Amino acid sequence: MSIVTQVTELLQGLLDESMDVLARETGCVKRERKFSGSTLLSTLVLTVSQNPKPKPGNYQTTAAQLGVDVTEHAISQRFTPELVKFLEAALKRVLSHVLSTDAPPIELLGRFTQVVIGDSTTVTLPDEYAEQFPGCGGSYGSGKAALKIQVLWDLRHGRLQMLLEPGRASDAKSPITELPLSAGSLSIFDLGYFSLERFQRVEHAEGYWLSRLQHGTTVCDAAGNPVALRKFLAKNAKRGVVDARVRLGEKRLPCRLLAVRVSPEIAARRCQKIREKARDHGREPSQEYLALQEWTIFVTNCPPSLLTWKEVVVLYRARWQIERLFKLWKSFNRLADHDAKATAAQQMAEVYVKLIAVIIQHGIVLMAVWLDGRRSLWRAAAKLREWIGQIIAVIDDTTKLQRLLHRQRQSLAKSARVNSRRKHPSCFQLLNNPELLEYTVA
Repeated sequence: MSIVTQVTELLQGLLDESMDVLARETGCVKRERKFSGSTLLSTLVLTVSQNPKPKPGNYQTTAAQLGVDVTEHAISQRFTPELVKFLEAALKRVLSHVLSTDAPPIELLGRFTQVVIGDSTTVTLPDEYAEQFPGCGGSYGSGKAALKIQVLWDLRHGRLQMLLEPGRASDAKSPITELPLSAGSLSIFDLGYFSLERFQRVEHAEGYWLSRLQHGTTVCDAAGNPVALRKFLAKNAKRGVVDARVRLGEKRLPCRLLAVRVSPEIAARRCQKIREKARDHGREPSQEYLALQEWTIFVTNCPPSLLTWKEVVVLYRARWQIERLFKLWKSFNRLADHDAKATAAQQMAEVYVKLIAVIIQHGIVLMAVWLDGRRSLWRAAAKLREWIGQIIAVIDDTTKLQRLLHRQRQSLAKSARVNSRRKHPSCFQLLNNPELLEYTVA
């Protein structure tokens, strides 16, 4: 199925009769007078797609464009606990849509069936939702109630997979790490997801994994004998790079360890941050841990014939694209913003609405700019906002909507690019040519 067809179905799914049924089942629409479930959902989602900090008047304008004549007060009264239940169920329906497109012509990514990066971001919720989504009790980024959004993103085909969890849920134990991946895929997570059991599951599924090394993990040589890591690195380093076969943990998981010595300035900054964090928690970091900050250490089951050490570094750096995606959602789409005067139900409803909106935004961005490595998701999203009014006008007409999407695709493809850089190459440049990596080994 073409990506234009996928996006068309996603947009028109907002107006599908199944949404009317869902609204009745959740008690959101008991007697259809003005709004049906589908027109209410479309009004909310398309409004925040245009204006991430909407006022009742913005919702009223969108409703009128969809043929629903209601007052601002009538819309404000719709933000009830029943609406929250309806939007939660509608989000699950939207997430069931598979949005993926052709892979960009990048040889390094093409060595794998998928290149999946995973991470999470957290949104603070009103305290009233602490029972359903318990937070971390006031720690950074989380209060009594918080929503953790777990995301898997395939850098080849653009597909997003999303799970919603309580804010206090552990990343390492998240079900997101157990979602099936195709044979020949590469999965990349940060240290919060480090798990030897997960690595074994990936290998059993004939996949590949890449991670930083979790400090404190037992490292053994190829024969299974435990080693002192700092001495092992010094002994095996060649021009500041270590590339050796090792075994990890009690089960002696065989893998490849790559380490690159960093500059003294970078090592000093790392040590400073570690000391500050330890001091905040009333602890003192070990000298061994501080000494290891001279190295950036990776572990993977990708053999040297598949990836060079520079390619390993470039692919792990590509994981930061998901952080940029979260920044787009939070800074541009205002996913984490709340009106302090709004009710708990309204705040929660807007979180669900914005999540649906960013999924639709992602689908249109895939359609328009994914194959161009010079793409800027931020620029594409900004330009997309200018097209929402035209989408509203034709959303119920498949032929006109697809014609509009094709025009939108052509426009965004020209206006959402970034230039190549000689200094500090972009992620796209590095993936195309890992030799551009600015990594001077010490």
